[in-house]
Amino acid sequence: MITEKRHELILTELSKKDFLTLQELIDRTGCSASTIRRDLSKLQNFGKLKRLHGGATLNQSSVLEPNLADKRGTNLKEKQEIGRIAAGQIEDCDCVFLDAGSTTLEMIPFINASDIIVVTNGLTHVEELLKYGIRTLIIGGEVKSTTFATVGASALETLKRYRFDKVFLGMNGIDLKYGLTTPDEQEAIIKHHAMELGTQVYVLIDHAKYEKVYFAHVPLEANVSLITSNKAMTNKYFRLFAEKYNFIGGTL
Repeated sequence: MITEKRHELILTELSKKDFLTLQELIDRTGCSASTIRRDLSKLQNFGKLKRLHGGATLNQSSVLEPNLADKRGTNLKEKQEIGRIAAGQIEDCDCVFLDAGSTTLEMIPFINASDIIVVTNGLTHVEELLKYGIRTLIIGGEVKSTTFATVGASALETLKRYRFDKVFLGMNGIDLKYGLTTPDEQEAIIKHHAMELGTQVYVLIDHAKYEKVYFAHVPLEANVSLITSNKAMTNKYFRLFAEKYNFIGGTL
């Protein structure tokens, strides 16, 4: 089993149980004790788990997500600038998907295109879109109390009815090794399927998201561009990110 798949399996198993012993991890992965110890050390260094005597427990910061109000107030000026750049990608008559991210929310005041339809899974986004007179559809499903996002099987089935000219997604982390990640597996599923339904896909990333890794991986499709800011470009590893991903830069 390759390292990335093994790490993913370890984190998935830990998400099902508060604590797993070394022997339980050996049994569940079919790997040697030395391999599992190395994996646990690496995952602890990434902030994904905590090694305890005889085993490991999941680092809750990688699976718990701040509420939308807290997220919206963090790096607000930067998110507004990224939102302005993102909104500029929308053209007249586009069919658009906005996910429930705090940065996608900041796009809405800057949308100038006419005769567009916006589909969203963000309850907060609905109110803002209607305030600006934008035709809005929401996908139904279970509502998360932290981000006010609709998720689950019903949301996914509704989403699959549509196709989009442009898809705009927020993300909690971007890492050279693990790519795009978010704390919640159900939101990750919505994000991934929205990517597959879009002709052009944009992921909105502020400087605080770089080198962050969370529990749920979101596969990066070939049609994805990342929208970021000049502040993010000062990250010492940005050149490496820019070699790997297609970026649209900001003006901060």
